[in-house]
Amino acid sequence: MPQSSKSSKTVVEAPPSSSRLIEAEGTTLERALHSVVKVYVHVMESDYRSPWQNYMQEECTGSGFAVEIEGQMVLVTNAHVVASFTSCRVRKFGEVAKYKAEPLLIAHAADLALLAVDDAPFWKSMEPLELGELPRLYSNVAVVGYPFGGESGCVTRGVVSRVDTTTYVRGAEELLVVQIDAAINAGNSGGPALDEDFKVAGVAFSGFAGSADNVGFVIPKSVVDNVLRDWVDLQGAAPLLRKGGQQRRQQWPGLCNLGISTQTCENPALLRKLKAGGGEREGVLVTKVAAMGCAKAAGVRSGDMLLSIDGTSVAGDGTVPLRKSERVNFDHCVTSKRRHTKVEVKVLRDGEEVALQVTLQPLPRLVPLIDGFDAAPSYVVVAGLVFMPLSVPLISAVCGDDDSDADSDDDSDDAVVRDIHYLRDVFDKDKPDKETQIVVWTQTLAHDCNFGYERLCRKLPRLHKFNSTPVKNLAHLAFLAGVSGGGGGGDDDKRGGFGRRRRRKKQTNDNEKKTTPTEFYEFEFVAAHAAASDPTLVVVDRKEADDAQREILRRAKVPAPFSPDVRAPLKAFLTAAEAGGDHDLLGGKKKTPNTKKKQQHLEETDENDVADDELNDDDDDDDDDGTQEGDPQSA
Repeated sequence: MPQSSKSSKTVVEAPPSSSRLIEAEGTTLERALHSVVKVYVHVMESDYRSPWQNYMQEECTGSGFAVEIEGQMVLVTNAHVVASFTSCRVRKFGEVAKYKAEPLLIAHAADLALLAVDDAPFWKSMEPLELGELPRLYSNVAVVGYPFGGESGCVTRGVVSRVDTTTYVRGAEELLVVQIDAAINAGNSGGPALDEDFKVAGVAFSGFAGSADNVGFVIPKSVVDNVLRDWVDLQGAAPLLRKGGQQRRQQWPGLCNLGISTQTCENPALLRKLKAGGGEREGVLVTKVAAMGCAKAAGVRSGDMLLSIDGTSVAGDGTVPLRKSERVNFDHCVTSKRRHTKVEVKVLRDGEEVALQVTLQPLPRLVPLIDGFDAAPSYVVVAGLVFMPLSVPLISAVCGDDDSDADSDDDSDDAVVRDIHYLRDVFDKDKPDKETQIVVWTQTLAHDCNFGYERLCRKLPRLHKFNSTPVKNLAHLAFLAGVSGGGGGGDDDKRGGFGRRRRRKKQTNDNEKKTTPTEFYEFEFVAAHAAASDPTLVVVDRKEADDAQREILRRAKVPAPFSPDVRAPLKAFLTAAEAGGDHDLLGGKKKTPNTKKKQQHLEETDENDVADDELNDDDDDDDDDGTQEGDPQSA
């Protein structure tokens, strides 16, 4: 304690009065409020039932706050706030002006997004908030944001009720989450949750969709910090490019995932079977290892007993210690780390401990869970049949449109929803390689050439083969069917594809006649109610379908027979055919003048169209998360 320089007596300073403490706290909180912004967003979501169309534009609001990383000022908000945006503006606390903002990075699985504002006046007097630490149980937090009911900033207080792991709205991996009893309402999303030192303990992102009151959830600082550092790394690898005054958004790599399925090991007999030393060793049983997962690459096998990750022991119930008296799912040891991090994984194999070095990576999924880079609404139209890759947003769109009478016939929407539940069985199936997709038939654009097949697509049958060739993905189907880039009416009828007008002479020669496919288009499907050995067969006349293609597209107002993102992989198949590639994969197609002509046409249109596509390559569609009563729901 301080002592007087003139006397040996000890001088005890009086504690500050409660009014002085409140005044100091109010001043600090007001400074924090000036770092929090209101986010105004216009969104236009894609219609997964008609993937070439969008829903009407809507306006929504959220919150955000300023942070500094590597000398750069950025705004942090939720991914679901800016998903599917067409325009984005932000307003500072106590001001009127709204400044244009551009998303730099959208991390859907972590429900975080980073925004940039180019106007220098916006950053004047703006102080970045400092990231804190994971808050302790029962510690105080203050949630700052702009919830519904007013235009001014709002502050709610509460305490930390629980720290646990859960999957976020658009993710599959278990991430750390902080539960608080402060109210989080619509509009609060993206605002900071401040600890007792007014540092950022996390980002508000959801309320509770059940009967509980004052239950909110916060993305902890550790997840925010990882996304910020991911962006810095992406900046170093590929600096932002500008085109047309817009900043090019970076593609977030995703959350790390071992790519394994496990079961708990708590039964003594099971432990003896695994030679775990009569319960002396604890862990979980590895039941499946994904072919493209980082655990597979490191040597983890099905039947191993997972003992520890990066020095942290895994208990028989699948939990690991977080802090004193707190335990969370062992996924936290993986999702809390960044891509390319090397960790030691110990497994028990035939009674012997084996240490493996795993380089953590995100896991590619056979059925994409989210949109944007992961599951943009792609499509191909062949003979009026619309095909799309199976994804969770697609299934949500189909299941979410259930307004029929439950007592109606078996072809009702209720029956459709029940029957497509079989598709959920493939959610956890391994993706064997980067190119494989599950292609499903989503609707039929009615025409004489496809008469009689209209109702068969209502249960999202999976396309297995086209003209006896197994279909690998959407672009593969477009290649096998010889789909051109012709548009759906007007000037497009005179275009040979996506690009400019061009006149074409009909070329027929002996070589082309010899390589002409059969007179039919044959589609072999595996329906919801059928086994693989009991397919559904759809056959259309090839010449009739080809002649009707433009008319079908024109009537349905479809701009092109396939979405722009199919162009690049389709060109790769054409290149492989030109070079005489895999005969089975190419469906027996050989090099022909027509193949080369299509390839040249795609290359010519790339110059006009690809640049625009890249500017919009992250026009992310905010899919229906299928939240049920009692589940976390985005605010």
